[in-house]
Formats: sequence, structure tokens, C-alpha cells
Amino acid sequence: MNVLERMQAAIAIEPVDRHPVFPIMFTAPVRLYGMTQGEAWRDHARAREAMVWCYREYGYDVLSKPNYYYPMLPGTFCGAPVRNLIPGRQLPEDALYQIDERVLFPREDYGKIAALGWNVYWEENYEAMSGKSWEKLVAMQEFSNRFYGEDMKLCEEEGAPVFLGVAVDSVVMAFSLCRTLVEFTRDLYEAPDQVEAAMRASVDDLIANAIQVCRNNGKMTAFIVLERGSGFYYPLELFERFEWPFLQAYVDAFIAEGILPWMHFDTDWGMNLPHLKRLPRGKCVCDLDGMTDIFQAKEILGGHMCISGDVPAALLTLGSPQDVTAYCRRLIDEVGEGGGFMLTSGCECPVNVRPENLRAMVETGRTYRGKKGASGAPLPAAERLEVKVAKPQGKIAEALSGLEFDAVKELAKQAVEEGMDPMRILDECRAGMEIVGELYSGGEYFLAELIIAGEIFKEVVADLEAMLVEGSDRSTLGPVVIGTPRGDIHDIGKNIVVTLLRAAGFEVHDLGVDVAPEDFVGEVSASGARVVAMSALITTTFDSMREVVESLAESGLRQGRFVIIGGGPTTPEVRDYVGADAWTLNPKQGADLCREFLRPGASR
Repeated sequence: MNVLERMQAAIAIEPVDRHPVFPIMFTAPVRLYGMTQGEAWRDHARAREAMVWCYREYGYDVLSKPNYYYPMLPGTFCGAPVRNLIPGRQLPEDALYQIDERVLFPREDYGKIAALGWNVYWEENYEAMSGKSWEKLVAMQEFSNRFYGEDMKLCEEEGAPVFLGVAVDSVVMAFSLCRTLVEFTRDLYEAPDQVEAAMRASVDDLIANAIQVCRNNGKMTAFIVLERGSGFYYPLELFERFEWPFLQAYVDAFIAEGILPWMHFDTDWGMNLPHLKRLPRGKCVCDLDGMTDIFQAKEILGGHMCISGDVPAALLTLGSPQDVTAYCRRLIDEVGEGGGFMLTSGCECPVNVRPENLRAMVETGRTYRGKKGASGAPLPAAERLEVKVAKPQGKIAEALSGLEFDAVKELAKQAVEEGMDPMRILDECRAGMEIVGELYSGGEYFLAELIIAGEIFKEVVADLEAMLVEGSDRSTLGPVVIGTPRGDIHDIGKNIVVTLLRAAGFEVHDLGVDVAPEDFVGEVSASGARVVAMSALITTTFDSMREVVESLAESGLRQGRFVIIGGGPTTPEVRDYVGADAWTLNPKQGADLCREFLRPGASR
């Protein structure tokens, strides 16, 4: 079989000579080639050269796209018009590009979008939002579309086939990036009808934009960016109202145009997978990033949909070639059994992939044919620690745990007017947050409920702040220093943990994002904190986390302190590499672990 025949057979769940193998490569080839990320942004031709060199050097089946320079594929608003922070400009020379996520339109503009649709709304509002003219944007888009097509032809003349035609945000992803995760989540709960109307007015434009880009460059694969509609964030009723009908519309429209829907599922979509069986058999790809259980996906979708994935970023950066080979063999044995499988990286191949690990992944995919009935241990789950905390009962706690925003505010106001001690009001709010955390840990609440409860808690505490300062006999569980280490500007997960730590009674010193090791050390020294918490969303942050721990040790501040890490790509192996004491992906468990460490008499 040639590459195209092999991929077509895998998608159609037909027999293959071997499973297709290719990491999703955007940024890693640049570093493997010896260039900085900033050089790749400045020197388009060399960035393309790095892509072709990496393809030849490691021998995988296809290129995802022809050039690193554009993080996403070009197209007029195939997603949110977010601003990229570029290495060598807003970021250090060899940092990864990152998204500057901020509110792009206010809640009241949902009505305008519902009336105008996605394209016309941005035509009328883009200049005010960005400070750049619409004409300049159109010219840039035309240039980038042409450039993409020319690059693709140059790669294919070099014998490096390209398979992606366009990347398009799901409707949820587009709106969430435009509003930020926190504000969009509040919108879903506080203005659901307005959100849905705007989405319905936008979906056809987003589809048409993506189809036009594919027609322009001739590559009939649409990479659908899906993340924030998953069961990791929202309960099924929100998924079924705000994500699923629009994803169905995408799939139906793309298939009708002869375009392959490549559904890229970041985060954990386990509870959503059964819905995918409603999509046409053998016409789509379910691409998983390592957080969804790919073996469960095989049980649900096997024989119906091609599954792509899911070699984890942490394994490629910190594992050994033997570890990578063993995991890839397990994927081929279990997920590849019966066909309908592509061996790919879990999301984008990390920029700091070890060359020997990349080679082990590709060579295993090219040479190993599978062993029926092979078994393997499941991927590690988050550490769990049951901590029983006395919860004072009260109407405020009950209302907060039920996410009754107006009721909490009104009850807190009444309590103040009746002369209730503000510390007692705060204790009730903490109790409500504790219940929310337990419901989240038990699977009854989702990240959305944590976000909403956190917003309620912060507003009530802000209202009480003056009185709490006056009384200032406030005792806490102790100081915690938290931040996202150098090179990483993501803060959504960190901010949720900050709220839960404050609700639990900690004195939180939030250093923000892109924090240097010396700033962690300085804050620990100044505050006397015995707990240090760090979050990461990109693999390059692993080294920054390790530098923090090493700096604490060099400063004589590591002994007797509890270092805890979390974030999407982290694992127990990352915990050990960093030198941390604990790891979890569950914000509530993180707060519990910190509390347990500081409990008098607790064993260390």
C-alpha cells in the first residue's frame, strides 16, 4: 500500500498492510533541526526546510502541514480571531508561541452576532477589537492562503505529502476563545438562549469558511479543534445543547463536500464518545490527545470510526525509547486490532521530544504488526486522598453548593444586615465550596460548576473584604505560593486551584504566569510558605518546574516543604522528573493534599 491508500483504508476501517504512523508535527521539527522558534517565525523558507528534513530523517508517513510559521491553517475566521504571542517578539527567542486569551466581545454582543452571523459581525467589529483594519486582515488572509498552497506544493515536490487542508474551531471553541473560558461558562449558565442563538447564526459561516479554504488548496481534510465542550468541562446536557448539534452540522457538511472530518479531541471526552456512533461509519477520524482513555474509545467506537492517537507528550519527553516502544505496541495490539487505527502523538508532538523517542515511535509503527490478545496496564490515574473536613451547615453553604448565585448574594447581604460575624459568613461560603469540590471529585459536578462556584465565592468574599480586614483576627491554614512557571502563560487551571485554596482557608500568594524560579524562591522566603504549587499546560514547562525545585534546594528552602504540580500534560513521571512531592489533575484533590500536608501530626 502507498501512504494515501493506507490512510484511506484506515479511515474506512478496511484492512491495511500496517497502521499509518505520524506524529502531529508543528514546532518540534524546528528544534530538532537546530533552529530557535523565533528563527522559524522570521525565516519562512528555513522553517519549511525543517519540516521536510524532519519528515525524511524520521520516516513517518505524512506531514500534518507544510510549515510551522502559521500555528493554525489559514482561513478567514475559521475560528476565534485570537492574538498569538510570538517568540522573539512578545516571548523569549526559543519559547513556544502561545495564545493571548482575552475577552474579544461583550456578552451583549451575542444579540448582534445572532442578527448578523459570524462573518458580518467580525467584518463590522474586527477593527475596533484589534486596532487593525478589515482590509489589512483580508489582504493577510489572501496572502496566507496562497502561501499555504505554494508551501504544500513545494513539500510534495520534495516527496513529503501533506494531509491537512484547514483547521476550524468547533462553535463552542470559537465562542469560548472569544469570551475566555470563565466568562463563556458564566454565559452558558446566565444567558444560554442568547449564546445558542448566536451559535446558530454562526455555524454556517464557520463551515463555509473552512470549505472554501479546502477548495483553495485542494487538501480535503478539516482539522476540527474540539476541547472545551467535553465532559472534562461540562455536563452532558450542556454538551448536547451547545456542542453536539453543531458538530453534527460540521460533519454532515464536510462529508457532503468530500472533506474528511478530522475531529481533534483535547481533554477527556470519555463520557461523550457514545454520541460519535451517530456519525456515519468509516467517514471520520476520532483523534485523541492522551487524556481520553483510548482503550475505552476502542470499545465504544471499534468497527465504526477510525481512532487516531495517542502517544503522550510526557512519554515522548521524559520516557525511554523502550517505554515508547512498549506503549506503541500496546496501542497497535489493542486499538489497532481489526483496523481503523492511526498511530499518532497525543495532540501535537512536544517541542522538546527526545529524538530517540520519536524514532522509537515511528519505527514501532512501521515495523510492528501487532499481537492479538496483548495486555497492558492502564495509564495512571490521578492520586487520590480522602480528607474528611467538618462542614458547618447553613443556608449560604447550601445555596452556594447549589450554584444559586443570586440567592448566595442575597443571603450574605441579609446576614450582614442582621449582624452576623463576617467570618461565620465566610465559613459558610467555604463549606459550600467544599461541597462543590466533593461533588466534582465524585463526578456529579464538572469543571463548569467549579468555575461558577468560584466566581460566586470570589464576589461574596469581595463584598465582605472590608469587614474581614476590620476584624483582622483572621486565621488561615497557612500560606501557599502558587504560579505557572517560566515559559508558560496559561492560567485557567491555576486560577481554579487558587480559588479552591482560598476557599479552604489558605493564605494564597498567586505569582501569576511565566514566573521565574527566583521569584518562587523569593516569595517562599518572604511568606514562610510550606506549600508550593505549580501548573503546566505545555511540556517545556517541565524543565521550568524542575528549576524551581532545584532553586528551592539551593536556597535551603526545600526541606520541610510540600511541592505539588498539576496541569494537562503532567503525569507521575513528570512529578518524579521535577522532584515534586505530589501530582494531581483534580483541583479539589490538590487543595486536600495541601491541607493534609499541613495537618498537625501528619506523616510526611
